[in-house]
Amino acid sequence: SELIAALLLIAFGTFIAITAWDWPYLTKDGPGPGFFPLWIGIAMAGLSGALIVLQFVDVRRGRPIHRTSWQGASPVLAGCVALIIATALLKPIGFLASYALLTVFLVRWVFQQSWRAALTVSLSSTAGFWILFVKLLRVQLPAGPWGF
Repeated sequence: SELIAALLLIAFGTFIAITAWDWPYLTKDGPGPGFFPLWIGIAMAGLSGALIVLQFVDVRRGRPIHRTSWQGASPVLAGCVALIIATALLKPIGFLASYALLTVFLVRWVFQQSWRAALTVSLSSTAGFWILFVKLLRVQLPAGPWGF
């Protein structure tokens, strides 16, 4: 399952990096919209590739490789699909609402935590994003029909 999850993350990271390649890397004000996604995609693909290499190094040292199964990869796949859906929801409902829903899904269903934990993490991290980006850095995040 770790091998399948790593392969999925390599594919997803590569997709992110290739998509961000066409976006402005630097602007006159500093890093552009392609800066962070490009490096996040490269890091995701590179670190997942390193996990695969380390797994094969363990095999050469006589340690057994973990059996792969799609069942173990399902949380990773669910997280990737949720991220794609959250990205698609950015324009219709705005960043903060999309991020809040994504966080609730990840904490509640992927990490199998309680509703209380999911809502607490979602509300506190969404508030943190709002304070950091909107109030402190004065970045205009995509707003939904509710104005946030």
